[in-house]
Amino acid sequence: MKSGFQLAQRQAEAYEVQSGVFMRPSAHLIVESMGLTAGDVVLDLACGTGLVARHAQTFVEPRGRVAGADVNQAMLAAAASLSAGSAIEWVHAPAEAMPFDDESFTHVVCQQGFQFFPDAPRAADEVKRVLRPGGALVATIWATPGRNPYIETQLSLLAELDDAIAASVGVATPPAADAFLNGLAVDANFREIDVSLLTHTVEVEDLGEFFIAQTGTTPWAPVIAGLSTSEKDSLAKDFVARLEPYAVSGRYRLPFCSHMIVCRK
Repeated sequence: MKSGFQLAQRQAEAYEVQSGVFMRPSAHLIVESMGLTAGDVVLDLACGTGLVARHAQTFVEPRGRVAGADVNQAMLAAAASLSAGSAIEWVHAPAEAMPFDDESFTHVVCQQGFQFFPDAPRAADEVKRVLRPGGALVATIWATPGRNPYIETQLSLLAELDDAIAASVGVATPPAADAFLNGLAVDANFREIDVSLLTHTVEVEDLGEFFIAQTGTTPWAPVIAGLSTSEKDSLAKDFVARLEPYAVSGRYRLPFCSHMIVCRK
């Protein structure tokens, strides 16, 4: 099974640089909220280029272990390259059928993954299977509508450019993601379920240029690639105009907000 977020090799390599601008701070906040200690065993599910896994490794070493799982081979190749010399294990596997033994992990963390899984309830059951008794699942999904102006404006413009991708961009920002995550945890019989908001702010100077480059690290990059230079410039100007309320002294201060669930087996 494949997820709804697939990248080619060059996109995956660029993802760390471009999308990492806002994904990395979120990943660090997630890990730092988990209370990890040396000896914990962590799975970064839908790991991408390993932003979460690499930060978690600094908390659990030397006795602990971190693994990252993803269905995207290009992302895993980038993750392996970026973590060269570390003991992190990178595994090609879908969330719905992971090749790990029962009760393998003390923590499973999933940053912006559950909304893309073909069968999220089955993935939640798999997470519970691989967690040790008392182990924690920590997962995030963008809090929309209204709390992520950059992402919501980006996806809105892409949908306007190509009606055919409207459904796919909607997957990335499902409404009521807090209720979605809570429902998954309840149905999988997790306990101590808590859903909160995780927010950070990113400053970007050349917002139009950043928007074009960062969109190129998403599955919707072909929409941008098919535009002429003048069309890209026009699109970037439209994007910047829509985010003018976030301009401060020549820079743009953009909030990024996720629903975060923490629950235990």
